[in-house]
Amino acid sequence: MYKKISDYGIIGNLHSVALVGRDGSIDWMCLPHIDSPSIFGAILDADDGGYFSISPDGEWDSVLSYLEDSNVLFGKFRTRTGFYTLTDFMTVPADEGRTCEQGGCVLVRLLHVQRGNVRVRVRFEPRFDYGRIIPQVTIFPGHGVVAAGNGEYVALSTTMNLEVQEAAAEGIWELNEGDRVALQLRYGAREPDQLSEKQAEELLLDTLTFWRTWLNRSGPGFFNDLGAHRKQVVRSLLVLKLLYYRPHGTMAAAATTSLPEVIGGVRNWDYRFSWVRDTSMALTALFQVGHVKETEGYLGWLNEIILKSKRNSLQVMYRLDGSENITEEILPHLEGFRGSHPVRTGNNAVSQKQFSIYGHVLIAAHLLVERNRTIDAEMWHGLRLMCGFVMSHWREPDWSIWEMRSNPRHFVHSKVMCWVTLDRCIRIAEITGAAGDLEQWEKARDEIGREVMSRGWDSKRQAFVLHYDSDALDGSSFLMSMSGFISFNDPRMLATVEAVRVDLAEKGFIYRYLADDGLPGSEGTFMACTLWLITNLARQGEIEEAELLLARVDEVGWPLHLLAEEYDPTWQEQLGNYPQAFSHEAYITAAMAIADAKGELRIKRPLQENVILPGEGEEHGVPSPPLPDEVADILDQAIISLNEFQADAARATTPLVERLGSLLRKMHSFDPAGLEEREEKISFWSNLFNILVLHNILALNVRESVKEIPWFYKRISCRVGSQFFSADCILNGILRGNRPGPGRLDLPLPSGDPRLSQSIRPCDPRLLFALSTGALSSPPITVLRPATLHADLQAAAESFIANHAEIDEQHKKIVLPRLFKWYDDFGKTAHDKAVFVAQFLEKDLARSISEHPESFKLEYMDYDWRVRFREPHATR
Repeated sequence: MYKKISDYGIIGNLHSVALVGRDGSIDWMCLPHIDSPSIFGAILDADDGGYFSISPDGEWDSVLSYLEDSNVLFGKFRTRTGFYTLTDFMTVPADEGRTCEQGGCVLVRLLHVQRGNVRVRVRFEPRFDYGRIIPQVTIFPGHGVVAAGNGEYVALSTTMNLEVQEAAAEGIWELNEGDRVALQLRYGAREPDQLSEKQAEELLLDTLTFWRTWLNRSGPGFFNDLGAHRKQVVRSLLVLKLLYYRPHGTMAAAATTSLPEVIGGVRNWDYRFSWVRDTSMALTALFQVGHVKETEGYLGWLNEIILKSKRNSLQVMYRLDGSENITEEILPHLEGFRGSHPVRTGNNAVSQKQFSIYGHVLIAAHLLVERNRTIDAEMWHGLRLMCGFVMSHWREPDWSIWEMRSNPRHFVHSKVMCWVTLDRCIRIAEITGAAGDLEQWEKARDEIGREVMSRGWDSKRQAFVLHYDSDALDGSSFLMSMSGFISFNDPRMLATVEAVRVDLAEKGFIYRYLADDGLPGSEGTFMACTLWLITNLARQGEIEEAELLLARVDEVGWPLHLLAEEYDPTWQEQLGNYPQAFSHEAYITAAMAIADAKGELRIKRPLQENVILPGEGEEHGVPSPPLPDEVADILDQAIISLNEFQADAARATTPLVERLGSLLRKMHSFDPAGLEEREEKISFWSNLFNILVLHNILALNVRESVKEIPWFYKRISCRVGSQFFSADCILNGILRGNRPGPGRLDLPLPSGDPRLSQSIRPCDPRLLFALSTGALSSPPITVLRPATLHADLQAAAESFIANHAEIDEQHKKIVLPRLFKWYDDFGKTAHDKAVFVAQFLEKDLARSISEHPESFKLEYMDYDWRVRFREPHATR
């Protein structure tokens, strides 16, 4: 039976790793290296993959944790009759030059009965070469067993009794309180070693010392700034170090192969190689917290690769030993994790062109220079070769960061990272005085930047997109700000972050993209994209929202804080290869971004200050408060005026702006407590929302989209009585019953806020058809009055659905405006939304949908954020 991916802990020794399940079974281990064939592979085939288990016999439960600041796994097992601990670790060779082939791969398992008596079943069932080789198992009485096959040997040392059973060794041990048992597995040994419990304890202390000494190089005081995220950052650092291959300074992208991106799917890839991009990003994260040696070693290795190959290009990935052969192969004899096949070794993405990788290398190199580390002439020569490659190839299409198995395209991310490559080369040359083609680099960099801003930006979606001539969004767009291509607070970056949060998110977690990538099936949300979002939110001053989302990531990684590549929010399980360097690198960056943001003296957020109404404070005396009917009347008049302006573009909007502004200024003398009936509240606040949006679009002279003004709906506000109400507060805090806006986690109004007295529950979802956000895809303004509220809302809903929904009864397809995707007020499932829409359709069609809503496929239209109220000759 298969466990969940997150049921595993990981141990390792800078050569290889092992995954240990919460049942005490080692179900994945490749020797002598991470990218070698597996010896234990039950995670990919429970019956024939092989495993090494030490598990309670009978009923049990368990808890896994790590000994503090280490990669030593500590399991607690409880049975009906007793309680024991199981400590698992791999020793790190003191001699850095000693390889696994030279006896450097040793795994130790220490069992200690803490209370009562326990019955433990031990089974040693190795299967070499991904389960294709069934070894011969030989007993060495009183010493252990040896498995041999295909020229490989693995010895298991123990003084306890084991018996050979069908190419495996098994024993059932009756142990009492205080009993200790030490087991040692050594790769390449032809006989079991003698290992006493005392020797095992000494190895444990040496191993703990190694990990804690390495971790302490992070620098004094670093972890003190991380607050509640210290433990998770420590674990992420230790995971990255586990995936690091010490003999060559490379790093595996993940510990496993073929763990699926969706259960039962075919998106199962081998990530046990060193991707240039992933390794550069991971080592950059390590470098930023004080671990310089790893980054310097890797850049030196890359430099050797370029110089030895006598070309200025890099492969997308390399084997951990630096070799280039990573041919993809399918292993049909393995059924795959929970039946998810095929199982693959190797990766055909090695042959792709990915121009983005050079930018990540140059970011790491630039960091070294900024921290006063040396870039010697030979390394600078290699970096210049990379810049030369980008200069020659940036105009070409490629496969970019997501390695789609479709045709190459002009991906925005690749263009941005080509810009970064040249930008960092320029910076390094300026800092060090090294010779370079600065004028040509600057010219090419600026040309790339202009092209990205024109062809990579979609004015309709108000976001940077996946690739040129596309409107698909991309989770890697978060890296545009993180790489320095664009400011975090640039209006276009803010708009892109909001667009991705709304359209690529599920329960806060972000998908990489939702576009055709040449592969069947789907995938989970991408953990690194979610963490890149958190970094952007923190850098943009949205600290509370960033912390809420990071807390959700912590829940996913609990209890060991090990993160896979992806996450399924519906089934609440991790997916993809595990643990993933990309995810843990991104976690460190996100946690540091939050810590930095919180430490910047109560960050000032000028872009989020309230917009001051034109002429506010100019009126003398106390104006008489406007009545709700007056608000409705003025909105009515405004609609008439807008129609006149659209018919005659020469007419100025100044009179309308002044009239709306005058009304909004009077609102501070209106007491909303006088709104007693539900109908009064809905009508008043809906009308006020529409007036507030319309007034500010016109008064602020919005040209293309409200996204030109960062946090537009949060910033535009007016005082009603003694409290300020922004458009966002009115929509989500009042009219929607204080529910988070699309893509957000935080509540608009905190507990105890006096404005909550106006919050309307339950929300009538029809009111969303009466509110205009000012965008072309939003509903038109509807004036609401208490006496006719139901009829007004019904008419608004019927009109909007009739004009914007597309229903194909023959092909059983419903295409709805994007509002239905963003707001779960209409229903949380496709079934519920179809039933909701049916009530506004003609009877026969409504009956067809209502009786069999599950038979209709639901899709959503794109949203056009360009402004609805456009006045080319406005005066202010």
